[in-house]
Formats: sequence, C-alpha cells, structure tokens
Amino acid sequence: MYHNEGYPSNIVPLTPHGTNSTMFTDCCEVAICNGQQCCPRCGRPVVGDNEESHHRREIVRWSNATRFWKR
Repeated sequence: MYHNEGYPSNIVPLTPHGTNSTMFTDCCEVAICNGQQCCPRCGRPVVGDNEESHHRREIVRWSNATRFWKR
C-alpha cells in the first residue's frame, strides 16, 4: 500500500458488526495502544500522534477507525 510521506498513517477501519475494538495501523497492520504515538513496527506517526493526551488520541483514533460507519 502506498503512503504519503509527511502524513500520519491511518487506523485500519473497524467493521460495525465486529466484536474486536483493537486498533491496527494502516502502514504495517500491527496493534497500537493509545499511549503510542508511532507505529511500533516502522516508527511512522499514526493519526492522533500530535494530541496532548491519551484520551484525545483515543477519540481521534476511534473516529478514524469508524470513519465508514453509517451513523
């Protein structure tokens, strides 16, 4: 998959019918915790990396992971 340099990696989209809320990076498809700012495998920044708190980072990443859900 091609990634634009200078832009943070997204979170792999979650399905609304799934039961797993673990978030995975779009660049390497590895699990990422809210405390981590970068991908644990390649070190690329992940969306929400510039947020001031873990809580805000979690909100931004959840929004990104559920971006295709009909609400």
